[in-house]
Amino acid sequence: MAIPVSKRRFGRAAITAATAVVALVSTSAIAAASPVGGSGAVSATKQRVGSTPHAPSGAVAVGAPAGDTRLDLSVNLEPRDPSALRDFVKAVSTPGNAEYHHFLAKGQFASAFGPTQNTIAQVRSALRAQGLTPGAVSADGMSIAVSATVDQAAKAFGTGFRSYKLKDGSTGFQNTAAPQFASGIAAEITGVTGLNTLVRPKPLHTGFRSAARSARSLSSTHTSAATAAATGGPTCSELSSLGTDGSDYYSPQNLAASYNMEHTATSGAGVTVGVIEYESYSSSDLAHYQSCFGTKVPVSVVKVDGGATVAPNPANNIGIESLLDMEDLIGLVPGAKLINYQGRSLVAADGKTAINTSDAYWLDPIKQAVVDDNAQVLSLSWGGCELGADSTILNTELNMSLEAASQGQSLLVASGDDGAFSCGSYNNYEKAVGDPANQPYVTAVGGTTLSGNPATSRTTWNTGDGAASAGGVSRIWSLRSADSYQAGFTGSGYSSSYCSPSTGYTCRQVPDVAALADVRGYAVYVGGGWGTVGGTSGATPTWAALVAIADAQPACKANGPIGFLNYLLYGAAKSAYSTNFMDVTSGNNGIPGHSGFSAGTGYDLTTGLGEPNGANLVNTLCSKLPAAATGTSTYHPLSPKRLLDTRSSSSSAPQVPANTSAAVKITNANGIPASGVTAVVLNVTVTRTSGNGVLTVWGDNTNRPKTSNLNWTKGETISNLVTVKVPGDGWVDFYTTSATDVIADVQGYYTNDTTGYTFTAHTPKRLLDTRSKIGVSTTTPVSNNLVNVSITGNAGIPTTAKAVVLNVTATQTVGAGYIAAYPSGATRPSVSNINWTASNTTLPGLVIVPVGSNGKVSLYVHGKAHVIADVFGYFSADGALKLNTTTPTRLLDTRANIGISRTTALTAGQTVKLQVAGRAGIPSGVSAVLLNITVTGTTSSGVLTAWPDGISRPSTSNLNWAKGWTVPNLVLVPVGSDGYVDIYVNAPTHVIADVTGYFSGS
Repeated sequence: MAIPVSKRRFGRAAITAATAVVALVSTSAIAAASPVGGSGAVSATKQRVGSTPHAPSGAVAVGAPAGDTRLDLSVNLEPRDPSALRDFVKAVSTPGNAEYHHFLAKGQFASAFGPTQNTIAQVRSALRAQGLTPGAVSADGMSIAVSATVDQAAKAFGTGFRSYKLKDGSTGFQNTAAPQFASGIAAEITGVTGLNTLVRPKPLHTGFRSAARSARSLSSTHTSAATAAATGGPTCSELSSLGTDGSDYYSPQNLAASYNMEHTATSGAGVTVGVIEYESYSSSDLAHYQSCFGTKVPVSVVKVDGGATVAPNPANNIGIESLLDMEDLIGLVPGAKLINYQGRSLVAADGKTAINTSDAYWLDPIKQAVVDDNAQVLSLSWGGCELGADSTILNTELNMSLEAASQGQSLLVASGDDGAFSCGSYNNYEKAVGDPANQPYVTAVGGTTLSGNPATSRTTWNTGDGAASAGGVSRIWSLRSADSYQAGFTGSGYSSSYCSPSTGYTCRQVPDVAALADVRGYAVYVGGGWGTVGGTSGATPTWAALVAIADAQPACKANGPIGFLNYLLYGAAKSAYSTNFMDVTSGNNGIPGHSGFSAGTGYDLTTGLGEPNGANLVNTLCSKLPAAATGTSTYHPLSPKRLLDTRSSSSSAPQVPANTSAAVKITNANGIPASGVTAVVLNVTVTRTSGNGVLTVWGDNTNRPKTSNLNWTKGETISNLVTVKVPGDGWVDFYTTSATDVIADVQGYYTNDTTGYTFTAHTPKRLLDTRSKIGVSTTTPVSNNLVNVSITGNAGIPTTAKAVVLNVTATQTVGAGYIAAYPSGATRPSVSNINWTASNTTLPGLVIVPVGSNGKVSLYVHGKAHVIADVFGYFSADGALKLNTTTPTRLLDTRANIGISRTTALTAGQTVKLQVAGRAGIPSGVSAVLLNITVTGTTSSGVLTAWPDGISRPSTSNLNWAKGWTVPNLVLVPVGSDGYVDIYVNAPTHVIADVTGYFSGS
């Protein structure tokens, strides 16, 4: 291997989890990540996966379904390393952790944490061996679709089926045993959904009242408004038909004022919120709501499993939940976008009779919202009893919420409307919480009642007739008490007897937070008229709106979405509770005949941490991320040092999969300061390349640019210098389109102050060419030796030069090898600048290398090659130019008519006059520019030269290539007085040029 191997490995937990904290385990009677049963032995060769589902309370067995009944199944798989995934989620969600906010990029989950391709192939093979035909694999790799009949499923999974008649008169069926799989793959499977059609989640809203019911009668037992209507944001005069704002209902502007939330016509701008629904809704009702408020929020519908099958009918409670969720969000964040992930209908047209739906249809819309990763915030206002969900449902929900958290999605779930008894008669009214609000990686939202305009008092929501804020202690999930987000928060009435946790663990408590849920709460336009509706299903989109407002703030927006909230929320409560939350200290969540939990000071089991003090909490959430340094920059050269090396001595395979990112922390290490860093200079190498590929380097938590830094063909080891803008969190990302190893060596960094060196551009000039005695006395190739290049006092470079910009080329190589550049007289570093793998190779590479005390730099050749070095400028204390970083932008692409009016390759001897000033934010008067130039589609060997327009072409080179090669190289080239750079090729090729920064005197 030609690249010097460093024993130090740095990388992102997206590739290998860097932390070892397990934040969640299951209860003592449950195997890890298998909350209600797990794999049970069937025989020496097969095992049961999951648990047998429960029949709903009051269900009566009525035979079995017909054998030819079609089933839409999903075989759900485990992540490749569940513990590493949980560690990663905790790390990216915890302020102060080195991994904080290093979320997976869109589409990265499959390669980072999804099952391996080998696992997927084995499961598909096992399904075929049982007579089933596996269908598509989900984009995250976590599920395999299967269509089968009841008879086929029974035979394949070793289970029977039983039909039931439910209390509402509907019928359904479920499997009588957990499905079985070959022992060798059973541990890789979470379970099979689609076998059980008795799943009955419900919308968690309560008490819809139309305006036709007297507003005065509604307000007779409710505190009257004491102040004028709150202002700010869009308003709708038609709401007056509901009575008095703050007494008979809460308008969006009043609700925002009550929670100290930002409320303008652009609140939430740039953020997409997804609502997950299981019904259709009236688009005309939604349009009327928007018309009255004067909003134009884009709403798109993603139909999952074909979408809703029953028409909206508010009189039968069909369509109210969807409109409540969307209208609440539109009223609070009119600058956002909405996506309605619409699953199959759960009830028939009468609104009472359950449809023969399945657990797969329940989970699929949530899966779709997570796998799509198009919404930063997700709101779910449907759910059921946690004890009624079997292990397949619970574990699949767990994996989906972990995936959402790993991607930076905030998932908020309504706690429910049944007080402390979310399972009701299912468990004889023993206290229990709802699912999926019980899940450890969601934010569960409870309910309150408000009084006043804006609200001057608040209490736990409880109607007194059976509807109340759901909360309590999970009987399923537990968290490691020493480091869970709920450590130090124990609601009155908590007991470990609910979940019987293992030593060192505590049961998950619900809810996490709360907001308005009173039945006189939300003003909605439903069924052609105005009305009010309550429930924790209204509180949930209210909190989703707050998160969207936070995500839209500049401090948050620049560093990515907030993601999984709970570590931040409980941390905010620990640091400044009264600043960030409005405590709810009165009320309880009991129901008639059954005592619940009581509210109290601080965290409680009725309203969690309480309601948000919006502006303060948003500021707290966003202040955890540092802002990126800005301004013109001076340069600090460093002795080269390895920061990232993904190679593993235990594997010959590349460690960064295709379409995946690695990352490295730049600031506060290796001599680089913790703040003020604007850009870093890295020599980046790819090796063990598995196919043709492209690598892009960019600042973490910003959008990946549509540019490239390295391009290669299969089997190549290739390097390039990269100057990349450093974001506020101090991390830099490396994205590759094909599997490869990535190595990054730091060469120097820029800061937004005057403590570093400034740049002087130099007309390109050759300082070394071992082929023709330039800079040396012989024409002998350099072999496992160094050659010194005189810098100061040469070609007009002054003795004040502290670092020099050289384009170094290795040519006429013999075997594999590399070149390392470093200051003369210093110890040779164990890093490289240019790498090659074969004889007769010509490869260039830009280097920025400190000048030795003797005025020279050393170029060490490992292997054998001729060496060329051309100077393009130098850094000193008295230079005139500073760096200005830009968002990487493509200025030239001869393949795509960018920067040139052609889509054909350049011809031999052609010069392109490329405009630089006035493009990509580069001003006139710019002195030099950083361009990443790539040649591709080469049909013969050739040379490319770049120089400032207006002078003669110099006898230097920037890129050299052989036939068929794709070669990149960073170019720091002076810009002509007219704002142009000239690019010459002596052989046919396509040319691409991406700008990453420029130098100017201000």
